[in-house]
Amino acid sequence: MHKKVSNIAERQLIEKELGIKYKFPKLYTPNSVIDGTQETTLSVITMDQPDHISYAIWGLLPYNYEGEWSDFQKALDTLNVPKENLNSNGIFEEPYHKRRCKIIVTGFFIYHLHNGSLYPYYVYLESKKPFYIAGIYNTLDDGFITCSILTTKATGIVNKIQNLNASMPIFIPDNLSNIWLDSQADIRKISHILGLDNTLKLKAHPIAKEFFKNNISYDSMLDPVYYQGIPIL
Repeated sequence: MHKKVSNIAERQLIEKELGIKYKFPKLYTPNSVIDGTQETTLSVITMDQPDHISYAIWGLLPYNYEGEWSDFQKALDTLNVPKENLNSNGIFEEPYHKRRCKIIVTGFFIYHLHNGSLYPYYVYLESKKPFYIAGIYNTLDDGFITCSILTTKATGIVNKIQNLNASMPIFIPDNLSNIWLDSQADIRKISHILGLDNTLKLKAHPIAKEFFKNNISYDSMLDPVYYQGIPIL
């Protein structure tokens, strides 16, 4: 499971790089660690509103659900959805066909078990720019959007480092992002996007083990003193 991502980019950089504006720009704050277990929000671009960036609660809820987010997550963790489940579970199938979204991040976190100790790693673009993760979403009766990150089998640097999890987020290439949000797109084209090999130039480095106890600053994640002795894979 991937339960923590990062979006440290300033709003102006996101809007410049992606060519799209936030609907409510004053609500955006860069965040080095976005913890999905804490009912937090992600920046998303949805099929319903593709012309601006919205906010979605991380963890899909059925559109007609009336209970607490935390109660539903205890029954079914929907922070991540393996692509194999998209057509086999009714909760995910309709959003996959009708309500896809692009989730904006600057990185995510993976883990490596080494000599009895667990080490977190931060994965990000070589360019350090924001990028898209594939997602699905529902809009609740009160107008709130909830979403899930779609995952696939880990490859490349993610597969090399993490040894407790065989999955990784699915990335949406810029040249296919419009198709991903196209309500008229043939589902075979959408399925093709899910099956593409990762073409992003990813980098990764270990970060402070204090990550497990408290959200640490981005500066701390970059400071070599914090990860002396951690295996560089």
